[in-house]
Amino acid sequence: MASVHKLKGKANWICFYTDRSGRRRCKSSLTTDRREAQRVCSEVQKIEDRARTGRLTSDKARQVIESTVSDIMESLGSPIQRKTIGQHFESWKNTFKSEVKPGTYIRYAGIADCFLTWLKAKAGADLATLQPEMIEQYRDHMAVRVAAGTVNVHLKVLRVALEKAVKQKVFNSNPARLVDNLDGSGRHERRAFTLPELRKIITAAGDEWKTAIFIGIYTGLRLSDVANLTWSNLDLSRKEITVKTRKTGRVQIIPIAGPLLAHIETLPAGDDPKAPLCPRLAGQSTGWLSGQFRELLASVGLVEAQGSHLKRKSGRDMRRTLSDVSFHALRHTATSLLKNAGVNAAVVMDIIGHESEAMSQNYTHIDDATKRAAIAKMPDVMKG
Repeated sequence: MASVHKLKGKANWICFYTDRSGRRRCKSSLTTDRREAQRVCSEVQKIEDRARTGRLTSDKARQVIESTVSDIMESLGSPIQRKTIGQHFESWKNTFKSEVKPGTYIRYAGIADCFLTWLKAKAGADLATLQPEMIEQYRDHMAVRVAAGTVNVHLKVLRVALEKAVKQKVFNSNPARLVDNLDGSGRHERRAFTLPELRKIITAAGDEWKTAIFIGIYTGLRLSDVANLTWSNLDLSRKEITVKTRKTGRVQIIPIAGPLLAHIETLPAGDDPKAPLCPRLAGQSTGWLSGQFRELLASVGLVEAQGSHLKRKSGRDMRRTLSDVSFHALRHTATSLLKNAGVNAAVVMDIIGHESEAMSQNYTHIDDATKRAAIAKMPDVMKG
């Protein structure tokens, strides 16, 4: 049975009702008038009762509730100013941009965009319809694609973004805070590719992915940085790549290894220095790029085809199917090739762009000649 109550510090009456699953819930009635609050609460309970008997789907029930509340508030002369899920996240990104470093903003904004892309049409729904169950489904969706720690970072960003909506009284409690983090205690470790695996992948790859893989092997750059490299990032006379990485905002100058230079010289270069090296990959989301690379790995038998394992596993068990190789494994490959060639660890960290507390506190500048000598030691992975 539905009822209304006053809570300390809340101006509006709070509606307590039983949802379609039998759980007791509370929502703001959005009005300080007790009679109107009772009317709102009664309508909400009726709709939940209809949903419980199967006469309404969950999505339809939420739509009816929102429409009913909107009609009541409009009749009171206080129409609700609605904001969609997509509009809220876009507004949050604009505010967040001025509060953090560029690298942090790029990473967090990318996560928000990833969430909106996953929502698809639901991103146009009213923000108040965003439920913990939807965020939990997103968590499980990401759990089969990235490591547990990365999934938990996504949840952290959603919590930060939705905290503003709590302050605006859209939610009584942050829906993202009601979703548990993944347990990373049993997470696997990424590994480097073996040389036979690299040869197999490169042989099967199309032209643009072949270029991306060569760059990944000989620079250790992340997938999004590789995909968006343009000819202006390359100085072929000096044989070096200059790039500002998206994740850290750090400018890296990386000498071009001989095998990579030989491959680049085979590429068709136009007159536009801003033209991307990999036109079909440039501008694509990291999720799309990762999915395409996974398909390539599946084609040579290094991972299961996407979705083939989902019939056997669900929920948190999905994490066990996460592959130990991905495009990010090329960073491990580059690191391994350099270390196996006897290159000093500090030089390796500078070339690959690894950050650590020790490097920050006691940073020794690695000169250009040292880096070039290190890169020259990397083998041609296509030779036996």
